Amino acid sequence: MAYSKGDWKKEFQEAIQLHQQAIDGDKQAAKKAYEILKKVKLKTVNHALIDAYFGSSSALIARDHPDLIEKMNLAKRGLKALDQAVKTEPSNSEIRVLRGNVAFRLPETYFKRTKTAIEDFQFLIKEYEDKRNNISKEQYSELLLNLGIAYKTLGDNQNAENIWGKLFKMNNSKYKKLIEKARKNGGE
Repeated sequence: MAYSKGDWKKEFQEAIQLHQQAIDGDKQAAKKAYEILKKVKLKTVNHALIDAYFGSSSALIARDHPDLIEKMNLAKRGLKALDQAVKTEPSNSEIRVLRGNVAFRLPETYFKRTKTAIEDFQFLIKEYEDKRNNISKEQYSELLLNLGIAYKTLGDNQNAENIWGKLFKMNNSKYKKLIEKARKNGGE
């Protein structure tokens, strides 16, 4: 089947929508996004954003997969694609959001990727504070919360408290409750 150059862009937009549904818990959307992105990757060469969404979709399938070995393989494949995307476009905020969130949600015990999450969250926070990206105040607050949790996961309570202190100053009761919960749960 012959494709015009614009075809993959429509498919890519559909995959992004499905990816968001997968983040929200739709297991079938994760599989559909992954399959579309696999095809789109064949139509494009070295497209960092497509690679990043492909990697994140792979991790979302891993999240829901019943087989432990396949779960690990999918997560590793996803991380490899995300790392390559960041290597190709290190200043792309959207790619950093995807990789940071995947690295943050993987169990540190098995994957040792919390430092990657910290690196990406620090980059995104700095971009927001320097007004160089399209991150909303709500996303910024979530980044601060998660950065603190990531520090706590690695046992760096001082940096966790420093980051959460920034969030406390924003005076958002939702995040104050979430910080208290994170403190009690040891970052989990």
